[in-house]
Amino acid sequence: MSFDGTVLPDRIRMREAVSDILKGRGGVPLYLSLLGLLTGFIATGCIFLLGHAHTTNTSDLVPWGIQITTYVYFVLISTGCTFVNFFGHVFHEEEYKPFASRVIFLGIVTALAAFISLATEMGRVDRMYYFLLSPNPASPMFWMSVWYAAYIAVIVLEYVNIRRNRHSRKVMWAAFLVAVATHSTLGSLFGAVSSRAYYYSAMLPIYFLFIAFLSGSALAAIVAAVERRKAGGKGSPLPAPFPSFLKIGLGLALFATFWRLMIGLAGHVTGSEVFRLTLFDTLFYGILLGIVVPFLLLLAVRGPGGLIFTGLWILATQFKARIDLVVGGFQVPVFRAYDIPEVVRYTPSVFEGLVVVASVSLVAFFYLVCDRSGLFETVPGKGA
Repeated sequence: MSFDGTVLPDRIRMREAVSDILKGRGGVPLYLSLLGLLTGFIATGCIFLLGHAHTTNTSDLVPWGIQITTYVYFVLISTGCTFVNFFGHVFHEEEYKPFASRVIFLGIVTALAAFISLATEMGRVDRMYYFLLSPNPASPMFWMSVWYAAYIAVIVLEYVNIRRNRHSRKVMWAAFLVAVATHSTLGSLFGAVSSRAYYYSAMLPIYFLFIAFLSGSALAAIVAAVERRKAGGKGSPLPAPFPSFLKIGLGLALFATFWRLMIGLAGHVTGSEVFRLTLFDTLFYGILLGIVVPFLLLLAVRGPGGLIFTGLWILATQFKARIDLVVGGFQVPVFRAYDIPEVVRYTPSVFEGLVVVASVSLVAFFYLVCDRSGLFETVPGKGA
């Protein structure tokens, strides 16, 4: 049983790809991702060696910054890729099949990028095994760790099955259900923070799943459109499932965002004024630019190029929305004192910004290198 060239990149083509990179024939996107990895990992090293106090702008007032934002952003994209894989196989099997291995591979590498960003925030990642030695079943954090371990295992198995043309519907269903359990638990982790009115909500786990589907659909649509453009030219028809997934995702995101905002504005608990403070950002960036504009773009899309632009637009605006969600919860301090401002402001440091660059570059680099080495191509005698 050989995994070389099927589940793993073919060694000969990988050597050729590395040779092309060393000779300057790798392409601008690949070299940009390499540069991003280099600068990002230097910044990560500085965070670990110098400490958070000297490299990040988080504090007792804003303990969660752009590193946690990046983590949430990428794990939601990873979940979304799993959802796209599930619904693609269920409703559009023949049209979706050529893109299946690419989508589930992106689900794996975006999860890896998320964990790297989280590691820069946690500090002592080598002590993560303590959750096994001292479990706390009453904590959403404990269950999130358990579900994450299961999630990574099952999506890797799904990827292996797809590449070896042994696609199992049982594994596909398991990946879908574990993804729902894992990332709704992440939403519950935020929603259970009763001291923060911006987070405290039973709706947040559902909100996370809807946003995950939209974000994953955007990344999958970009990849599918790029491949269709390479295969059939600029005027080739769009891959049918992906515009539909994006429209559904935008509708679900509008529903969840609107009602979360309405409930927050109607609330009178301590700290609920944060919804009024963030009203413009939610309406302008979260709804108008993040949902309405991309929906109008989808109506006007006539080729792969338009779908690529729309997908990139959605990913960019969703990152802004994740910053507003994670950091926005700390704008109104829980405790008031003479030296604590009424509204807390946060601006990420250069080191924190480079962590974002490292996570994005990691996804781009792995995908581009594996694509150049033929990993996603149909294997003779097998379906990919």
